[in-house]
Amino acid sequence: MNIHGDLIEQSKQGDRRAQKSLFDLYSRAVFNIGVRILGNANDAADVTQDTFVDAFTKLDQFAYRSTFGAWLKQIMVNKSLNFLQQRKIHFDTEDLEDTVVEEDEPLDIEQMMLQLNASLSDLSEGCRIVFTLYHFEGLDHQEISDKLKISVSTSKSQLKRARMLLRELLTEKIVI
Repeated sequence: MNIHGDLIEQSKQGDRRAQKSLFDLYSRAVFNIGVRILGNANDAADVTQDTFVDAFTKLDQFAYRSTFGAWLKQIMVNKSLNFLQQRKIHFDTEDLEDTVVEEDEPLDIEQMMLQLNASLSDLSEGCRIVFTLYHFEGLDHQEISDKLKISVSTSKSQLKRARMLLRELLTEKIVI
């Protein structure tokens, strides 16, 4: 399950080269999580750095119950959300329960993913965070509600709004 077990064990013993190797292996993925949640590369870089400092400080708590990448990802998600909670997250309050979203033909997945990642930064903070936690991190609405200290219905409406806004942004940007 952990293909980098030797590096992890060496890092637990304080081996700086092993820690650097783990950083090199995982930093890009961790940084990308931060960009999606935080919406800006500078904040993501700061939180990525804090994530690795925290991970290496608490590496003795890593017990191989999950992959190292999953453990590190959870630290990054939590640190990103803590970073955002220091600011007030804006959630759109417009009710979207009656909004009808039409289905379009499937698009080129690679092109759509590039545009999706670029368009995420155009969303409000609340929409971007809920969309990222739901679709990229695999959390359900109850878990999002607990992490962000919002109601389940707010999580659902933010996800619905994010999908609607992303659909509009992607429709404008992608030529079929």
